[in-house]
Amino acid sequence: MTITLGEAIWASVKPIIKIYLIIATGIALSRLALLSVETTRAISDLVLAVLLPCLAFNKIVGSLEVRDAKTVGIVAISAVLVYATGLGAAFIVRSLLPCPPEWKGGILAGGMFPNISDLPIAYLQTMDTFVFTEEEGARGVACAIIFLATFLLCVFNLGGFRLIEHDFRYADMESQSITPSLDISPSYNKDYHQQQQNARESDRSSLVSVPELEEESQESMYTLDSQMASLAPTHTRSSMAPTAISSLPSVSTFSSMTQSSVQAYGDGSDYNNDDRSSNMSNCPSCMAAASHTSSLLSSSSALRNRADSINTLHSVRSIDQRTTMPIQGLPDMIHEYSNVDQFGKERHASFASGFSMSTLYSDGSGYSIDEKTGKKLPIMDRIRSSRLTRMVTSDATVNKHDIDVSGDTVLPHIIMKIPGSHLLMFFLTNCLRPCSVAVFAGLFIAFMPWLKALFVTSNHTPFVGLAPDKQPVLSFVMDYTGYLGAASVPFGLLLLGATLGRLEISSLYPGFWKTATLLVFLKLCVMPIFGVLWCDRLVKAGWCTWEDDKMLLFVISMTWGLPTMTTLIYFTASYTPPDAEDHVQIDCTSFFIVLQYPLLIISLPFLVTYMLMVQLKV
Repeated sequence: MTITLGEAIWASVKPIIKIYLIIATGIALSRLALLSVETTRAISDLVLAVLLPCLAFNKIVGSLEVRDAKTVGIVAISAVLVYATGLGAAFIVRSLLPCPPEWKGGILAGGMFPNISDLPIAYLQTMDTFVFTEEEGARGVACAIIFLATFLLCVFNLGGFRLIEHDFRYADMESQSITPSLDISPSYNKDYHQQQQNARESDRSSLVSVPELEEESQESMYTLDSQMASLAPTHTRSSMAPTAISSLPSVSTFSSMTQSSVQAYGDGSDYNNDDRSSNMSNCPSCMAAASHTSSLLSSSSALRNRADSINTLHSVRSIDQRTTMPIQGLPDMIHEYSNVDQFGKERHASFASGFSMSTLYSDGSGYSIDEKTGKKLPIMDRIRSSRLTRMVTSDATVNKHDIDVSGDTVLPHIIMKIPGSHLLMFFLTNCLRPCSVAVFAGLFIAFMPWLKALFVTSNHTPFVGLAPDKQPVLSFVMDYTGYLGAASVPFGLLLLGATLGRLEISSLYPGFWKTATLLVFLKLCVMPIFGVLWCDRLVKAGWCTWEDDKMLLFVISMTWGLPTMTTLIYFTASYTPPDAEDHVQIDCTSFFIVLQYPLLIISLPFLVTYMLMVQLKV
């Protein structure tokens, strides 16, 4: 069909109106505390692990066929050119204009990787009722998802996240040795238990309960501190484990225990201060007991105060918390996504089924063992606590350490000594991400006509037996994936809005606004020109035609004009310590991303209108 210029402009503007309305809804929900930081991350993991893979499988199997094998190759080549052009533009701008040294890699990642999932799919799903047919729209979505697969490949499998991680400098080991830390790692627990065992053997009669009591208090303190850390910045958690509070020893317990320990070295009747000092000096274990008791008294007092705070929050209903507690902002998002402490070590403050990650250690098989009981955890807890699950079911949770340990629990140690073995295992591990698996499985089924006929029927699939409802035997799989996958894009845009609504810019590096403005102009106004030229080159080379491959060419051109990936914010937050005083990286990221969306309202509809009227001639 043929449309007029006015119709083409409306067809280009209408999707952006819908997209920005959903983004504005996400911003409003975050300001009303209906989308908390925890909720945002939970929904993000849900989209990444379930909804987006369902959408990918449904569109690829339903829209691509064996004759579309060249589409995958063209998309892969186009994606490489998009990433390389963005990387080159960011490198040139970084070299010519002011850029903070702490964001040298972040600006490269920001220029290199576009938001390649939600925006183009939302555009295509709006236009498939006016400009394109429903079948053409589904085919365009399938092409966009293949672009998404190349994005995941570059960011995760090939280590593109290292550009962002490389910007961060953490405290050194000397600072760690003189700075007290509340992190209780398994190795620390073992050394501590050994020291206390030696103390018990030297004088078991008097100090039999002190180390155990201190261990219990420290575990309770760590548990409550972890819970308070997750509660304090958000004020939305309404369920806390009361066991950490109820199990605290009282101050009187410490006092009576200290008195009984000291009296073990005197007669208790004519025991004076001089004798006490003499006996204490002659008994190192007693002196240790007094020192432990003093620290436990002070920690117990602080712990009781924190317990009172939790009990106060317990009495507040969830609906009241949303109206009385402070609105969550960028510090809350950093605290939620941060995976490192001030020394760059992984934070372990997660809880699952009542166990703390700090009390787990690996037995060499890749699963976790409860240090207290020495038994393997239940199967679901073992799955949830494994490093593989953390990596493939959530975004922004990978770091260099994951590369260094990849394959250690799977392959023999002699094989892992081979150079590059860790990189290869890391690459293969990230292929297990649900979206990647869905894309690979969808392409495998789509390119095998007899197999595809079990899911959908088309003019190019052979006839196989049908179910009683005259549908393919496995059509219920398509119904399932289509029903769930439809929620992927709306949720993604809502989360985008909630994230944008929390971004704050405390300060900027002098002159950085020039750098960010120029790079945004290059990404949204200049790179689309290269995209149109690349599409024209594909047609002239005979790889594509405007008639048969118009959806592929349309998606390729649109990809060249997309803003920076939203995941850049999450990665930057994950590498930022929650107690960091300087947030240069997150400030630059926030400014750079926020700067793009006002311009996108003009640039993307202009690009779409040009493609419709001049190139595709619809």
